[in-house]
Amino acid sequence: MSHLTRTPGIKLTLDKDLFNQLLSVLDYNKNLNIKDENFSNIAEKLKDKLLKYCVPRANDEGIEFVDVRFFPNEASDMIWQLLLRAEKNDNKEDYYSQLLTRHLEDVE
Repeated sequence: MSHLTRTPGIKLTLDKDLFNQLLSVLDYNKNLNIKDENFSNIAEKLKDKLLKYCVPRANDEGIEFVDVRFFPNEASDMIWQLLLRAEKNDNKEDYYSQLLTRHLEDVE
């Protein structure tokens, strides 16, 4: 069964602090009362997967880091988790309008 030995193609190397921050976001999202129950379930599954399959390492200088791997659908889920957590930020800039302006300039 080749799917059991497939290595996810998307790789991140995170230091301990960023790894902890990533899992803290998932833990926070897991406990949110959002209309979409699936959002919390995805957060919990991603957190469990990362704790099970991520590989802790240390380099020659003794600096510890973590290899994190995602399949494309998991990376997409993780981006949604991060974006919805970032929703708490006060976004004052309309980047979508900037995108439209640049896109129109490229088309012309």
